[in-house]
Amino acid sequence: MSLRTIKKGEFLFSEGDKIQNVFLIQSGAVNLCLIRNKKTVDLFQVGASQILGEQLLLGLNSFTTSAVATTETKVLEIPNEAFKQQFETAQQMYKIIIRSLADRLKTSMADVRSQRLEKDATPCPEEQISKVFGTIFHTTNHKGEKKEGRVVIDWGLYRQYSQRVFGESLKRLEQATNLLVKLKLAMYEMGKDPDDPEGPEMIQKVHFFDLEAIESFFEFYQYYYFKGGKSEILKVEDSVVNTLGGLLSSAQGATPDRFGMVSLDFPKVVEYFKNELGINFTPDTLTRLENKGLFAKRKTNSNSEVQLQFELKEFSGFFKNWRIIREIDKWNEKGFVDPNEPEKKTVKKAASGPTCPTCSATYTEGQKFCGECGHKIAAAA
Repeated sequence: MSLRTIKKGEFLFSEGDKIQNVFLIQSGAVNLCLIRNKKTVDLFQVGASQILGEQLLLGLNSFTTSAVATTETKVLEIPNEAFKQQFETAQQMYKIIIRSLADRLKTSMADVRSQRLEKDATPCPEEQISKVFGTIFHTTNHKGEKKEGRVVIDWGLYRQYSQRVFGESLKRLEQATNLLVKLKLAMYEMGKDPDDPEGPEMIQKVHFFDLEAIESFFEFYQYYYFKGGKSEILKVEDSVVNTLGGLLSSAQGATPDRFGMVSLDFPKVVEYFKNELGINFTPDTLTRLENKGLFAKRKTNSNSEVQLQFELKEFSGFFKNWRIIREIDKWNEKGFVDPNEPEKKTVKKAASGPTCPTCSATYTEGQKFCGECGHKIAAAA
């Protein structure tokens, strides 16, 4: 056990962190909160003689909230094993009472959490993203009709079933569907209301072209959102999305091997990025992918040709999922989704200055060899 001092504003732990210690507050106070879209959702405050991490007794392995010191706070850190040993030595009746209180606190915490998040004015809070797209998938998969490679569902049935069975907000459901239409994963079928043939055209049905992609997305989001230490995967960077899009475009027509890997001619990939996307393919390009857990490697084949290899299915899945997250971010910023608005792709301009004729990486005056591919620079020879 050790005594630790937390300054005002410092985090004692963050939501999703693994519970390695149980904390006994000796002095000061801590605010339990959630961080959503860079906003803090306060739950309640705890002070001296309160314990944090007691959910360990209920089998939970990670913290369900963040804890921020509201003043200078001193806490006693008790390692998990020491805490469990102390608990196991207690009389059976005390253990039953403690577990009962911990379970009751867990239920109360869930109620407070739900109430606070319901007050969040964000159109699609992070907590609700998996739910709304899961609702879309399960409703359409269960009630839709398969037709020529797509799934079609009546608009009225779609809204009614989603609200009645899953309790989904109709406004959020409609905006999420707009988002899928915008990304060309779905399409509206318009028509006249039979009860008002002279009225304007209204949505009659929704056609879903790739229901599997929607299922993959909500499973992907809930996994990384609730997996401790993995939520960074859900923070989308335009440069990474554009790089993935470029690699997938370069791989069109390529046949994956038995391991699902595609091999592309590296100089041609570099040329495609420069000419078609205006992006210099540099070492940092692959580093940004690696920071997100995606790995592409360069390899020299038997003909001394440099190739770029990556797993096609994995890269394609991340690209589709990140496109959806990027549109959700825009939805939360604007407050709505315009299904007719074209998806804007951020294109990075190629860096100015001399570039290597082989890989288009920039180099400085006087440099003899390209730092990216090793090509001998004629001007410096």
